[in-house]
Amino acid sequence: MKEKPKYKSLKGMPDILPEQMRIMRWVEKEARSMFHLFGYSEIGTPLLEATEVFARSIGENTDIVEKEMYSFVDRGGKHISLRPEGTASVIRSYIEQCFFENKDLIKLFYTGPMFRGERPQKGRLRQFHQIGVEAIGFSHPQIDAELIFSLNQLLTKLKISGFTVLVNSLGCSNDRKIFEKELKKYLKTRKSDLCENCQKRSEKNVLRVLDCKRELCRKVMEKAPKIASFLCDGCAEDFKTTRDILASLKVAYQVKEDLVRGLDYYTGVIFEVIHPALGAQDALAAGGRYDNLSVQMGGPEVGASGYALGMERLLLAIDEKDLPEYVPGVLIVYIDKELRKEAFELALKLLSRDIGCEIDHSGRSFKGQMRKANREKRPFIILMGSEEVKQKKCLVKNMKTGEQELLAFEKCVDFFGSLGQE
Repeated sequence: MKEKPKYKSLKGMPDILPEQMRIMRWVEKEARSMFHLFGYSEIGTPLLEATEVFARSIGENTDIVEKEMYSFVDRGGKHISLRPEGTASVIRSYIEQCFFENKDLIKLFYTGPMFRGERPQKGRLRQFHQIGVEAIGFSHPQIDAELIFSLNQLLTKLKISGFTVLVNSLGCSNDRKIFEKELKKYLKTRKSDLCENCQKRSEKNVLRVLDCKRELCRKVMEKAPKIASFLCDGCAEDFKTTRDILASLKVAYQVKEDLVRGLDYYTGVIFEVIHPALGAQDALAAGGRYDNLSVQMGGPEVGASGYALGMERLLLAIDEKDLPEYVPGVLIVYIDKELRKEAFELALKLLSRDIGCEIDHSGRSFKGQMRKANREKRPFIILMGSEEVKQKKCLVKNMKTGEQELLAFEKCVDFFGSLGQE
C-alpha cells in the first residue's frame, strides 16, 4: 500500500507537471511572438509589492483587496502583498522609471504567477499564471480596438475556437459616478431580493452586483439601469468607433450591457472573452481602458489600456490535438553493459552540438532499453555493439521506417545535425 506523503502542496497551489509546463511554455512562446509583432516589449515586475500599490489601484472595497490578497508585515514593519494581478505593478514601474518622459505610447507585456486567496475551482487557483499587455501613454478607440484584435489573433494562433468576445463601456469617471448613483438608488428598492454578498456590494462597490452569477441577483438586474444610457457624447462616440473598427477587422463581438470589471481602475471601453469549456467561471481573458490609474498612483495623467489572459484557463480551452507534438531526443542503446562508457562519450559529443540525446543510466538490458525507446516514442535510436565500437562506428535506426545506417561516430553527429536535430 502506497504511503501518504508527509508534505503536500498547499490547497489551490498545485505542482505544474512536466506536460503542463511544456504546454505553458509553448503558449508563452506564441504569445511573445505575437506581442513583438504588435510592438510590445517584455517587462518583469516583482512578486511582492507594498500593499498600498494594490489597495490604491484595485480598490479597497473590492473582493480582491478585502478578502483575497496574501498580505503580511515584513521584518521591517512594512505592509507587503503578493501580487494578485499585473497592471498595478506595471503602472508603478511606469511611474517609478519615468517612462512617460519621452511622451510616447509605451507598450509592455508580462507573464508570471499571481496570487489570490479565493476558493479553488476549475481554472481558478490560488497561485495562477497570467499573460498580460499594457499600452500606456494615450487614449484612443484605435488602441482599444487594436488590443481586442491582438487578443483575437493570439487565441486564433493558439487554435482556440468557440470563444466569444464581449464588449461594453463604463464611460468616463463622471459617467460612472452618475450611473453608480442611479444603480444604488434602484438597488435600495430591491435590496431584500439580493444575496447577502450583493447587499453589501450595493453599498460599497455597486458595480460588482452586475457581475453576480446567482439567479436571484440576475433577475433583479434585468430591470436595473444600463450604463449605455449614461454615457456622455465623447464616451459614446469612442465606444461606437471601437466597434466600427472591430467590424472592419472582421472581429466578431457582442455588446453586453451589464459587463463590468472587478477592479476599480477601469473606465471607458472594457471587454472580456468567454469560453464554454470553463464552466460557470467562463472568462478566458479580460481587459479595458484605465485612464485614471496613473494619477491615482501619483503619476502623470495618461491614457492606458490593457488585458490579461489566465494561463490555466487557456489550457482548458486548448484542444490537445492542436498542440505541437513533443519530439524526444535520440536514445543511445548499448548492447553490452561494458559499452556504457563509450555510449556516454558519444552522447556528450551529440549534446555538445545541441543535439538532444540520452543514454539509459539505470542499467537495463538491451530489450529493456528498446522497450524504453518505443514507450517514449523516440524517432531515432543509436545502436552500439562491441564490433561497431571497435571500428568507432554505430548503427543509426529510424524507429518509424525501420531503416538503419552504419556510420562513423563523427558522421553520426553530422547526420543528426543535418536533420535539424541541432
